[in-house]
Amino acid sequence: MNKYILIPLVLLILISCEKVIDIDLNQSNPRFVIEGNLSNVAGASKVRISKTLNFDETTAYPAISGTLVTITDNKLNQTDTLTETSAGIYFKSGLAGIEGHPYTMMVKIGNEIFTAVSTMPNSVNLDSLVQENLAGSGTGGGPGGSGGPGNPGGDHDYETIIQITPHYTDPVNSENYYQFEVTRNDTLVNDVFIRNDVGFNGSSSHLPLRVKTDKGDVVTIDLQCIDKTVYNYFFGLNENINQSSATPANPASNINNGALGYFKAHTSKKKTIRIE
Repeated sequence: MNKYILIPLVLLILISCEKVIDIDLNQSNPRFVIEGNLSNVAGASKVRISKTLNFDETTAYPAISGTLVTITDNKLNQTDTLTETSAGIYFKSGLAGIEGHPYTMMVKIGNEIFTAVSTMPNSVNLDSLVQENLAGSGTGGGPGGSGGPGNPGGDHDYETIIQITPHYTDPVNSENYYQFEVTRNDTLVNDVFIRNDVGFNGSSSHLPLRVKTDKGDVVTIDLQCIDKTVYNYFFGLNENINQSSATPANPASNINNGALGYFKAHTSKKKTIRIE
């Protein structure tokens, strides 16, 4: 997932024939970015830690190494310590969450401690994936459609927005929140796909996802059940991505002490489809 620090700016334009005014934009305080994922599938949980840069720096966010990272099952009072496997990536083989259990992630960077709590919901089965329109048909509309600039299609002149419907049945008598992580040819798609059960609580869902892809691509959709605080974070992130405001706000993180990012305890159900 892409990471952003969104800070309001006031641009002052001064016109003078005598003197050039230099405006220093290098005033932001770098902040830690923590992306914590705890899955119910062993081997799929990890925590990524980096740090934001100033406005005039265009390199990737630097990874933060040498950090203490733990995840605690608050119901079992059991703590696992993650190991840094590559720069800024913390992992423990075999770590998997349990549905219905609350978890606390703790990250200690120097003398600073950041914590977040997330409860893993009960899983929902992903029954099937259905492709609703053909690749190369120019249908689907929206960015990434036929002939769009900046949308190369490999051997083709265009890509298509393919509508892929994940079929699943929402549990009744509970609020449910979903995130769909989409992988195209083993590359994670950066788009944010989230959904709640307003309007179809206890019913089958037939709402498609719009994915920019092409004929022959292999697309995997991971249906993740998430809690409300995580849903609110990604909802806010999605709003920022789609709005044109010059001063969007940071999405509400469930991590304390001023860190950006999130801690997500989630279930996982995957299916794969080859685009026709």
